[in-house]
Amino acid sequence: MPDPAIARLTENEKECLRRRLLPQTAKEMAIDLGISPHAVEKRLKMARAKLGQSSSLTAARMLAAAEGYQQLVPGSPDLSAGGDRVEDTTVALSPIWVVERPSLHKGSIMLAALFVAALVQDVPTPDVYTPQMTNGKGEVVAARKVGMDEAAAHIRQDFRIKDTDHSGYLDVRETSAMEPRDSNRDSSLPPAPTAGSPDPAAERKWMAKLDNDRDGKVSEREYVDYMMPWVLLSGVPAD
Repeated sequence: MPDPAIARLTENEKECLRRRLLPQTAKEMAIDLGISPHAVEKRLKMARAKLGQSSSLTAARMLAAAEGYQQLVPGSPDLSAGGDRVEDTTVALSPIWVVERPSLHKGSIMLAALFVAALVQDVPTPDVYTPQMTNGKGEVVAARKVGMDEAAAHIRQDFRIKDTDHSGYLDVRETSAMEPRDSNRDSSLPPAPTAGSPDPAAERKWMAKLDNDRDGKVSEREYVDYMMPWVLLSGVPAD
């Protein structure tokens, strides 16, 4: 069942929490989002209150776990009221397998479909950990961390693969394809329809996540903005 506390978060609050995991300061978020640092701090404060947490980082991890994404980075310092990074630098999220959901498009690595294979919990940072993922052929491959430019290029390529009608936008049908129709499907959704049939529940879920301006379609910018934190955290195929 979805966490009712998570459900109370606004999309703006979720966006700030996702960026918190990069990690970004309030000032950096403000620049990217085109708002004031004060507005960012207010969103983070509201998110912490709704989730009953005193740390933005902990709240961000809760959101990541609830959305079904795997974290593969050491614990990042939290934001102070002035936007500076402080404390909490010795904690990491438990490294777990990152698995591609097989219902996604033709052999590409669909990082939007990362899901948690075990409970997320804080553990001491491992000395050595090599992230791994599976490709579209089911082969385990090494992952490597990338910077924002390379991550953006990777995400844009993924966007073009998903944009099957080459409209320059993702429609409800194209976004719903991100939801598996097998055992990896979100358990809070109704059972998957037969192959080739519309998936209204998946359409609503993914459009709510991706369509920030609520115009009924997902632009490349919206897709990149949503995917960026997860690609930076999980990396891209090493080869």
